[in-house]
Amino acid sequence: MSDDPEAAHERAATQHIMRRLDGFARGLGLDEAITRQIVEKVVADMPVHTDEERLAEARARMIVASA
Repeated sequence: MSDDPEAAHERAATQHIMRRLDGFARGLGLDEAITRQIVEKVVADMPVHTDEERLAEARARMIVASA
């Protein structure tokens, strides 16, 4: 089964960001499903940005989601 390299890269980026934001998300009271939705959207919306930029955006969106 051949996989789209771009899709594989997005999945890897999502997993990396999920691991980095796990404690932050739990501290805000967000569950894994909501966190994953936010992170997947950030990765899709910011394809050419660095992981650090994506992390900052995901944190901002998570704060809004927790309010």
